Amino acid sequence: MMYTLAPLLAVLLPLALILMAAALFRLWQKRDGRRSPLRDKLHHGPGEQLRQQLEKSGEGMDEAVMTLSLVGPFLLCAWALPHLDWSKVRFGLAEWMLTIFFLGIFVWTLRKTIRLAALRRRLREGLAAELTTAQSLLSLMSKGCQIFHDVPADKFNLDHVVIGPHAVYMVETKSRKKPATKGKEAATVEYDGKLLRFPDHATDRPLEQARREARWLAEFLCGAAGESVPVVPVVALPGWFVATGKNAHRSDVIVLNPKYHAPFLNTQPGAPLSESLRQRIAYALAQRYPELG
Repeated sequence: MMYTLAPLLAVLLPLALILMAAALFRLWQKRDGRRSPLRDKLHHGPGEQLRQQLEKSGEGMDEAVMTLSLVGPFLLCAWALPHLDWSKVRFGLAEWMLTIFFLGIFVWTLRKTIRLAALRRRLREGLAAELTTAQSLLSLMSKGCQIFHDVPADKFNLDHVVIGPHAVYMVETKSRKKPATKGKEAATVEYDGKLLRFPDHATDRPLEQARREARWLAEFLCGAAGESVPVVPVVALPGWFVATGKNAHRSDVIVLNPKYHAPFLNTQPGAPLSESLRQRIAYALAQRYPELG
């Protein structure tokens, strides 16, 4: 009986250890007490429920394929182990090497599971932030703006591109959690034109990323539209209050909560974009998306 249960234990024990490690890792992540800044309800986009059903069906297919891949070896072990003469089994060098090999695979799988769990969490937070920004920008369309989301570039993507009356805005969305403490100070990021000062850290990396992506977009649109196009880099921080210092206006990068729309309608970047140029810009951006099918 014990030998019959051995295959079941060989399958379930590593799985239980991996799930336990993932649960402990998730518990460790929650210990810092940081909170998501997002509080708005997200409207469904086109086909949202179909997308959710498609995602669930994909997960179901993965489970079915995994079951099919395990059922054969499990049945073979369940049949073979009771027929072994265990009195003649010896644990020598080959068995030790096999054990070390499988322990190595187990540790590698456990580490990969934990890393993927952390990655999925960051991706979920990033997706929620981008959807919130997209929803906040939606009302700009009624003011004559055109909006493109997740525009494919050269080995990266542009989160949002807004074609405004006087310029094109490249919007990079960033997700940052709030500290455990509550109040307006805990939800405020200070921007002095050089650094983003969050309650628990300061960084300029989102600003540099927005500049790089805006430069790429300006070069692309110049070639595609046949003339120079003003492109303004923007960093969107959904859920945060942005306190701009007196020197922030001197920076080429705009930092804002995406609910604040005034910069996208600003007339300062230059002369209004002609209707012909706006159409060429929109066409060039639309061509970046892959074909369906």
